[in-house]
Amino acid sequence: MHDTNRQARRGWVPLLVVFVAVALNVASAVTLKTLADLERVSLWLLVGAVAFVAGLNCLRFLVWGVAHKKYPLSLSYPLSSMFFPLMLGVSYLYGDPVRLTQVAGTGLITLGVLWMALRVKS
Repeated sequence: MHDTNRQARRGWVPLLVVFVAVALNVASAVTLKTLADLERVSLWLLVGAVAFVAGLNCLRFLVWGVAHKKYPLSLSYPLSSMFFPLMLGVSYLYGDPVRLTQVAGTGLITLGVLWMALRVKS
């Protein structure tokens, strides 16, 4: 029984690792969107934001390296589609129109990818 719990937890680890990489990608996008929405941007704010986004993307690169080293590409790469529902939520928070067809399509794709990923033997 103890081994079964350990195997179940291991099955979620790739999902968690990829989720961290996707969250870093979303944070970069939100930072750039926020910066673009400002009417006036000082040079220091621009340099700081670019450095921050570069740092996030360097960290994301390292997390992806771990994901691709430890887990099969057929598992880790499809899980990156978690970016779509997160960005749809961010779009909604920024006041962009989000239609029911977008929500349904994103939901179906996400469910399909998660179903596929959880069925892959690592």
